[in-house]
Amino acid sequence: MRVRSGGYSGSGVERQGGECWGIDPSGCFFVLSSGLGSEAERASRGVCETVLHALLPHRAQIETMAADARPDSRQMLMRSLCGAMIRAEKSIMEYGVPEDGLKLMASCDLVCLVHGTAYIAHVGDCRVYLLRGDTGRQLTIDHTVYERMRAQGRAEEECSAVVYKSRVVRALGMGGGTEIDSLQVDLRHGDRLVMCSSGVHRYIHNATHLAQLYRTMEPQRVSEYLVQYALDRDSATSASVICVEISDPGMRGSLLETDSRITALEQICFFRDLSYQEMLQVMPITFERSFDGGEEIIHEGDDGEELYILVDGRCEVSSGGVRIARLEPGCSFGELSLVDRQPRSATVVALEACRVLVIRATDFERLTLSGALAVKLLWNVAHELSERIRKSSETIRLQGAKLLENGIC
Repeated sequence: MRVRSGGYSGSGVERQGGECWGIDPSGCFFVLSSGLGSEAERASRGVCETVLHALLPHRAQIETMAADARPDSRQMLMRSLCGAMIRAEKSIMEYGVPEDGLKLMASCDLVCLVHGTAYIAHVGDCRVYLLRGDTGRQLTIDHTVYERMRAQGRAEEECSAVVYKSRVVRALGMGGGTEIDSLQVDLRHGDRLVMCSSGVHRYIHNATHLAQLYRTMEPQRVSEYLVQYALDRDSATSASVICVEISDPGMRGSLLETDSRITALEQICFFRDLSYQEMLQVMPITFERSFDGGEEIIHEGDDGEELYILVDGRCEVSSGGVRIARLEPGCSFGELSLVDRQPRSATVVALEACRVLVIRATDFERLTLSGALAVKLLWNVAHELSERIRKSSETIRLQGAKLLENGIC
């Protein structure tokens, strides 16, 4: 990949420091941290230094993992990024408790750019935006009281009325073993990534507004501009920005781009009604597989371990040697394997060269262990199973009524 980047920090007259950022000269790693508490600058600096120190010696291995098509390699890559942030958390907790008794804590965003894809580790209230042309998207979800209430299904009026709605509920150093969001997004030529602290994004209405502010400036200049834009509106804040422009994304390890993967997953019952940011958290567990014409994708009676979504090609479904269906692109099969791992009830064979999107049950289970995303996924699973039970009950009722009508029972 070829990128241009720049970063800048500034503080208003009523607040000094508290934030830190770091850029890998090779254009692979970018980290931005915002400290919390009386020794915020110490915390944020410790986080940035520890994260970069942990990752820079292993850049070649991370590039190798990103190039490997096997799903376990990508899981290892994401664990490496999250592991570097956990190491940073341990380092600031070892500083001890300041005299005022407040813990050293920090928000942190870490971006790894390799082979046309951005791998992101996120915790706290810093943000990462993706700008594409005149618009864009916010990629991360703030770990604040406001977003937690929204995830709980509270009304917007109630969430906005809370006095401490911007208070951080998840950060490095808050309790040890902090849960870190991991997500990935594929990049195109001309894409721009903006990493910024809350001192900046509180004055950004949305990603389109940010794109309008960015205009055609080069990354270093726009970093300085955005920081000054925030300080002009609040002299009591600190503000930090990293801007990255993708000159050449290089070759991705996958053919199916992020937005196409999301479109495919939205058709699956377990992933309905997830936000774009939540879908990005699902992306690291998806991978692609190809099959030749005549090759079996799943075999009746085998243990079910994977969900498949047909992207290209056509497949045939049979049970007991009897052909029962033909699958076209967009069709899925094996959804229940993500929750019950029961033997396959049918055989699916590729009629021609096929490409499928795959999710393994073990990876899906990890997503359901904790956090707001886990709640949504489990709710969708429960809803789908209840619907299937209801339909089965109705089928049994109708069959029973028909038997009674014919005087069979």
